[in-house]
Amino acid sequence: MLEADAGKVFMIGIYGKELTKEIEKVLNEIRPGFVILFSRNISTPEQVKKLTEDISNFLGYRPVFAVDQEGGSVLRLKDGFSTLPSAMACAATGDLQLVERAVNAMSLELKAVGIDFNLAPVVDINTDPFNPVIGTRSFGDDASTVIAFASAFLEGSRNADVVTCLKHFPGLGSVSVDPHYDLPVLDKSYDELFSFDLLPFKKLNADALMPSHVYVRSIQSDALPASLSKEVVEGIARKVLNFQGLIVSDDLLMGGVSKFSVEDRVKLAFDAGNDVLAICHEPELQLRAFKGFKEIVNRDQTLRTKLSKTLEKVIRVIESVQNINRPSIEIVNCEEHQSLMKTVAERSVTFVRQENLEIPLNEVDAILTMVNPPFSPVSDNPDDNVPKIVLELAKHFTVRYSWFSEKNLPSLEEMKGKHILLFTYDAYRSDVLKHFIMELEKYANVLLVALRNPYDALLVRNSIATYGNLVVQQEALLKVLTGKVKATGILPFKEREVLL
Repeated sequence: MLEADAGKVFMIGIYGKELTKEIEKVLNEIRPGFVILFSRNISTPEQVKKLTEDISNFLGYRPVFAVDQEGGSVLRLKDGFSTLPSAMACAATGDLQLVERAVNAMSLELKAVGIDFNLAPVVDINTDPFNPVIGTRSFGDDASTVIAFASAFLEGSRNADVVTCLKHFPGLGSVSVDPHYDLPVLDKSYDELFSFDLLPFKKLNADALMPSHVYVRSIQSDALPASLSKEVVEGIARKVLNFQGLIVSDDLLMGGVSKFSVEDRVKLAFDAGNDVLAICHEPELQLRAFKGFKEIVNRDQTLRTKLSKTLEKVIRVIESVQNINRPSIEIVNCEEHQSLMKTVAERSVTFVRQENLEIPLNEVDAILTMVNPPFSPVSDNPDDNVPKIVLELAKHFTVRYSWFSEKNLPSLEEMKGKHILLFTYDAYRSDVLKHFIMELEKYANVLLVALRNPYDALLVRNSIATYGNLVVQQEALLKVLTGKVKATGILPFKEREVLL
C-alpha cells in the first residue's frame, strides 16, 4: 500500500500541451498526487480542460492540478482567460472587496478548466526595492497591508473552492538573491522575523504553505535551505505557528538547493516535514527522485511511519477533487470577469509624483520606451517588444517613438525643451539608466510611466505607476492619460530616498 501510493506526495510538471507517450511513462511510473501546469502546457481554456481530463483518465484518478496564478507577472493562464493585475496593483486599489471579487472570478476560471490548487498568494513583505524575486508580486512593504489583501485573495479563492498556498515561508521580502539561481541568506534576528516577516503566516488561514530555499541564520543551526530544514518546517511552521495544512516544497530543482543530489533533496525535504515534494521539470530527474525516495523510505522505518501519516493528509486532498461539479467553461473570460479585471487595473493606476502635470495629456513631442527590463536578453528587433500602449499613444499624438537601453541612449540635447512621455521597466536598477533619466528631466518636461516595479516613478517630478504591463493595465493607463478615467491608486509602499 505504501509503495503503491508513494508517488501521491509528489507534485510534478510535464512538457507539452497534450498527453504523449513520454508524459504517460512518467505519470505511470510515479502516479503523482499533484500535477503542476506551466505556460508551456497552456494555449486555450478548452485545451487545458482536455489536458486535465486526459491525464485523469489515463491515471484512473484525478490528481490535484496546480498552477502559479498569482496575477501580474506570474500568470500561467493568460490568452483566453481574464487576467488579474499584480498583487501590488491590487493593493494600490485600496479596495478589499473588489480584489476579493476579482480573485473569485479568476479562481472560478481555474476550476472550470480542471485546476483546483492555486500556489498563491505571495505574502512576502517587500521591504527591499532591489529584491530580485518578489517586487510587484508582493502586496506591499507593510505587514498589515499584506495581511489584509492576502486575506481578500484567500476569501475569493475559498468561495470558488480553490485550494490556496501561502508563499514563500519564512519570507523573501528582503533578500538580495533569487533562490531560482542560488541560496539567499536572510540576516534577521529571531525577534525581527517573528514580529514582521512571519506575521502573515501567523495570522492568515490558508490550505497550504510553501517553504522557500533561503537560509535564516538566526533560527537555523543546520545551515540547510529552510525548505530542507527540520528546524524551520517542523520546528517553526508546525510547532511554533501550529500550521495544520499541507506543506508544499518549492521546486526542488531550483538553484537554491543545487548543491545536493536530487535524491538527497527529496529525502531532506520529506524528513524536514514537507508533505508534498515538488519536482517541476526534467522527467529524468523526476524519475530519479521518485526511485530514490522509494528506496530511502524502504530502508528507514521512521520515514515509512512519516509517509503513512502524510499520505492520510494528502489523499484527503486528492479525494476532495474527485467527481466534483465544475463551473461551465463558458464563464472563462466572460464579460463580467473582464469588467472586474479592468476595474482593478483602472483603480490601481497611481500618480506617484504630480508637480506640474495636467491630465488629459495635451502635448507630447516624443515618446521614449524601454523594451525589456535591464539585464534581460533583448530581441534582435526591439520594435517587436514595444509596449502596445506606446504604439497607441504615438498614433494618438501623431509623434514618433524610439526605444532606449543602457547601450542605446538618445541625445539629451535633441530632447531639449520637449514634452517627453517616458516608459520604463525597472530602470532604477541600472545606474546608467537612472542617471540618464534624471539628466533628461533637466533638459525636458518628462512624464515617466513605470510599467513594472513602481520605484522608477521616484526618479522624476511627474510620474505614474501601473505595477505591471498586462494588456488590461495598458488599456487602463491609456484611459487615464486621455482623461477617460481618473487615476485613484494609492502607493502601497513607503518612498525610498535611497533610490535617488
